[in-house]
Amino acid sequence: MTGARIDLHNHSTASDGRLTPAQLVEMAKNRGLAAIALTDHDTVAGLAMFHEAGKKRGIETISGVEVSADFEKGTMHIIGLFVDSKNQEFRAFLKCLADGRKVRNPQIIQKLNDLGMKLTMREVETEAGMADNGPGSGAIDKCVGRPHIAAVMIRKGYVANKQEAFDKFLAKGKPAYMPRFVATPAESIRQIHNAEGLAILAHPFYLKAEDDAELESIIADLKKKGLDGMEVYYSTHTPEQKALAARIATDLNLIVSGGSDFHGEEGRSGHRVDMGTGINGTLSIPYEILENLKAKRMKRS
Repeated sequence: MTGARIDLHNHSTASDGRLTPAQLVEMAKNRGLAAIALTDHDTVAGLAMFHEAGKKRGIETISGVEVSADFEKGTMHIIGLFVDSKNQEFRAFLKCLADGRKVRNPQIIQKLNDLGMKLTMREVETEAGMADNGPGSGAIDKCVGRPHIAAVMIRKGYVANKQEAFDKFLAKGKPAYMPRFVATPAESIRQIHNAEGLAILAHPFYLKAEDDAELESIIADLKKKGLDGMEVYYSTHTPEQKALAARIATDLNLIVSGGSDFHGEEGRSGHRVDMGTGINGTLSIPYEILENLKAKRMKRS
């Protein structure tokens, strides 16, 4: 598919996105994308609606999920692409991760209350769409997290945007941060493989490595644990970061992936992130990337 473009990192209302899975597909169609993946945080609740919409609109849809992994320094997220959303062990694993959020959210809100900000769990759940009963939302499968808390903080005027909410209060090491249960990187990769998916390191520079050598060392260790690939294409990557990520992927024989990390709103960077094109149109992911990922999965199978 010469000239076709894709986006393999998107979020819906099943986690912290602003569009339903069907609306994501409609946007992809309008933007001329050939394929997109739905990679909600720690849930596969939106995939059925996503695939149904893809069939209707003639868009190739890829089953995905974004899993948070235990990492002391920065943030480690591992994307599972082509996962079997009906795999019961995998669904139980994701439920454990989601339950960790349910325990943490009230603790964060209490910390914000102690800091003088009047927020309630009910307001956060309303912000997350917990009152909706349609596919991709609802109290049972809905993944509620810090982005929803940040949205309430913005609405109440405590912060100007999501970036400020995380930088001042919600990020690791900040006054309202609370840890939650997350699996080890090795277990996260194992669970993705058990669900027949490829394990892809998301936004590698969120790891906050001290230098290029440390970053490569961290990723090399993940490779030993079974990591299949990494995001070379990403909305906030500078040309230099993209080149470094591409070199590391080549040196470690990791498959290249990428996506916008589209949520339907301003990203953590403080800039608008658009599906397929990232920030200010700087992102363009060729369909060849998806073809290579498919070949990798077939080879491993």
